[in-house]
Amino acid sequence: VPVRATGGGARGGTARVAAGAPWAVAHRWPGDTMHALCVPLRSRGRVLGVVTFLRGSGRSGFDRADAAFAEDVALRVASAVDLAAACG
Repeated sequence: VPVRATGGGARGGTARVAAGAPWAVAHRWPGDTMHALCVPLRSRGRVLGVVTFLRGSGRSGFDRADAAFAEDVALRVASAVDLAAACG
């Protein structure tokens, strides 16, 4: 589910839509996607992009530990992208 947040600070919550599989396929998500966790790639006060983690119908939804892991991954990826852009 695409969500746009403005301003700074943490955002959290659950979004539900009835779009289902056609929406997921159109956005190149696997058709059985049931859960998504999107985390911004931020570096030096800028948003560089977003990393999206997906889970199918056979898996449970994301929990706080998953969100913490995703934020750690996003921080590392954003740092690497920012460094590559600065050196490149």
